[in-house]
Amino acid sequence: MRKVDPLVVLALIGGLFVWGAVAKTEPGAFTFVMLPDTQFYSEKFPKFFDDQTKWIAANAKKENIAFVTHIGDIVQSGDEVEREWRVADGAMSRLDGIVPWGVAIGNHDYDRGDPRGRAKAFRRWFGPQRFRTEEWYRGASENGINSYQVFNGGGREFLIMHLEADVPDPAIAWAKSVLEKHEGVPTIVSTHIYLHDQTRSRDRAPFYRKDIGNSGEAIWQKLIKPNPQIFMVVCGHWGKFGGEWFQVSTNNASRDVFEILADYQFRKNGGEGWMRTFRFEPEKRRILVKTYSPSLKKHETDISSQFLIFLDFENRFSS
Repeated sequence: MRKVDPLVVLALIGGLFVWGAVAKTEPGAFTFVMLPDTQFYSEKFPKFFDDQTKWIAANAKKENIAFVTHIGDIVQSGDEVEREWRVADGAMSRLDGIVPWGVAIGNHDYDRGDPRGRAKAFRRWFGPQRFRTEEWYRGASENGINSYQVFNGGGREFLIMHLEADVPDPAIAWAKSVLEKHEGVPTIVSTHIYLHDQTRSRDRAPFYRKDIGNSGEAIWQKLIKPNPQIFMVVCGHWGKFGGEWFQVSTNNASRDVFEILADYQFRKNGGEGWMRTFRFEPEKRRILVKTYSPSLKKHETDISSQFLIFLDFENRFSS
């Protein structure tokens, strides 16, 4: 694993803060949006959740937004407070018919008191039946809480898998079966618990499902590292030590895997709408990662929040 040199990052992103200009001038560019833990928005501060999806809907065409992923902890109280699910449903429904989207289940989204995996509320609000008419929604695991979608960007098809918290072995087996059916398709994994912002590494033990789950390190060894078509992992959950971490690891095929954590729930008002945008620029062989709050109408531009990823799409994913 290697870390990003802050001085190099600063040199690379200098002068690239004008987001609209980048969006308009790069042929084939598209945007991928990551919504970190919204649990306190659903519980107490719905305006910030609404602001996020309003911004996405309003800018979907201008920014060529190809997909939106929610990385889990959609709500705070599991199955105990239906109002929280209604808030989340209202916010995410704003994307229907505008942009493809998916959600990973976080530890707070399981039914309370059952870390072994009962998720009746999650399945009710965000289970496979919700997406049955969407062409980009391609399927779910038997328990209905792992799913995968496809989207197009820059003339290329992408696969994204939303995997349950502390991804247990049956979910890993299901994910491998999906990859086998889509061999060679560039793939993103969205899951809730994977990197830690304090240790700045993958988790070494399962957090919520200690008896049946896998740690971030085990997920890496069992699923991410052996499958070279996976080029990115996005996650949340850990936010008490800044809530941001980015690292580049090397898989079994000696290819880069970009692992990215964002979680702003412990900031003022549960996060004040901070979210991540990934501007894919295939012709320039790079991805611009930015942190933006539609509520505050500003970017966060420190080296942990705004940086470049270099990826030669043609070389990595040529058929």
